[in-house]
Amino acid sequence: MRLNEIAAQYGDQMDFYCVYIQEAHPDDGWQVDSNLRDDVIYDTPTSIDERADLAQTCVLRLNMAMPMLLDDMNDTVDTLYNGLPERLYVLDAGHKVVWKTVAGSPGFDPEAWADAIARFLEENETP
Repeated sequence: MRLNEIAAQYGDQMDFYCVYIQEAHPDDGWQVDSNLRDDVIYDTPTSIDERADLAQTCVLRLNMAMPMLLDDMNDTVDTLYNGLPERLYVLDAGHKVVWKTVAGSPGFDPEAWADAIARFLEENETP
């Protein structure tokens, strides 16, 4: 997976995390054909334990190497970062967003993310 490759490439210079937010296309909500085809069929979690189970399934199915963090049931991270359904960010040491993709699947661009990471690290190099 390209995200794992990028995290491995730059992991000695910055931290990488994935945050599992609310289920984007639950079976009891707005389901999409690609999820049905790929057997990604889950109802909306009703507890933090159910959300954690789905996050673990995501880690395993996608072979995620970076740590997976879990949004709370109030969707605090999703609301603050407009993460639904997926979005890539670069944050500085003070946790300020310095780069982000556009919201939604069309903006999921690992190569643009890798380029942004490289630029950020170059601009913030310590002598």
